[in-house]
Amino acid sequence: MASINYLYRSTKENAPLTIRLLFREDGKDYVLGANSKLSIYSREELIKNPKLSGKTYWNKTHYSKRIKDIDLSNKQNEINTELNKIENYVLDAFEKINPSEANKKWLQRVVDEYYNPNLNSTIPNRLIQFIDHYLDVHKDLKYGTSKKYGTLKSKLLKREDKFEKTPILLRDINNNFQSEYKTVFADYNANTISRDLGLIKTLCRYAFTVEKEISKEVLNWKFKLKKTSFVYLNEEEIEAIAKTKNLPEYLDNARDWLLISCYVGQRVSDFMRFKKSMIRVEKNKKGKEVHLVEFTQVKTNTTIAVPLHKKVLGILEKRNGDFPRQISDQKYNDYIKDVCQEAELTQKVKGSKMNPETIRKDFGTYEKWELVSSHIGRRSFASNNFGKIPTRLLMSATGHTKEEMFLKYIGKSQTEQAKELADYF
Repeated sequence: MASINYLYRSTKENAPLTIRLLFREDGKDYVLGANSKLSIYSREELIKNPKLSGKTYWNKTHYSKRIKDIDLSNKQNEINTELNKIENYVLDAFEKINPSEANKKWLQRVVDEYYNPNLNSTIPNRLIQFIDHYLDVHKDLKYGTSKKYGTLKSKLLKREDKFEKTPILLRDINNNFQSEYKTVFADYNANTISRDLGLIKTLCRYAFTVEKEISKEVLNWKFKLKKTSFVYLNEEEIEAIAKTKNLPEYLDNARDWLLISCYVGQRVSDFMRFKKSMIRVEKNKKGKEVHLVEFTQVKTNTTIAVPLHKKVLGILEKRNGDFPRQISDQKYNDYIKDVCQEAELTQKVKGSKMNPETIRKDFGTYEKWELVSSHIGRRSFASNNFGKIPTRLLMSATGHTKEEMFLKYIGKSQTEQAKELADYF
């Protein structure tokens, strides 16, 4: 059972009262304090009579049962009425949370909200609406990151009614919610669920900084993604693609983009923007002319220069110095599958393929051309050149900032790295 009392703690003659919340949890007594804005005498009253002392009134008069002075009696009623309002507001807020979540910071926020009801009302409490608020505040997020939050919001909108507590409020996100989320989205890949919950954890961490009510359980969430299979094109397959003949113009155009991606190691959002005007020619330390394409990566907003492989220069020469015609990401994804099928990349490999009915990826064994997507060139570049080109230089091209993440990206385990190291002994 929680209770409220008030203290006059200031040494000044006139100052606001201090509010204290007392409660017991798991056999232990807790006392939390916060500053109210309630002063015994208003500014106007003190201007009229500077000798008034709130401290004296509180210590000698307020708790008197019979006050003969009519002004002091009215003041007692006035103060008690306001104290009761504050008490009811704080205790009502306390009933809505887990006692373990109550602390001095929480109490002060509740008291501040009593005086300014709109203090925190502009920040939504519902998870779905909070995603919009988060994106509105964090306008500098990369497109890919913003897209992930948008996807999360869409999924929640479709299945929020399947959760026990709806709408989903920030304060209801805890370990039980995590278990429930895994059940509601059980038809999704385990790694996808873990990434979703990771996004929700990020939202809750931000909510904590803006003093929203959240469970501290969510701050301790940890996720370990399962290792997944991925495909890349080895050098022989890339050569087979390059030698494939009699392709219609639209597939020849897509094939050249695919080959370029395998030699520059960039994301489709970057290489598909390449233009002749972005190329410059410089000499390296050995006096050799080097063709560089300079651009700003969309995802990282980092400006980098990548040398163009002789194979890429051959493609440009074939096209009178220009890059292939730009096409949409979707068409590129579709076309390069056809290109790889024409190149007879039909060996069976494990991987994930989009199911058009569920609009989600299904893991299984497929012909390799079926698993080709716009990302395969970047991964092929990193995988084929690992061990041949210093890792730091590969990372400068791919844009990875941590070697650990780069090695995970190309699927190199500690054992595989040790085997490759043995080749130098």
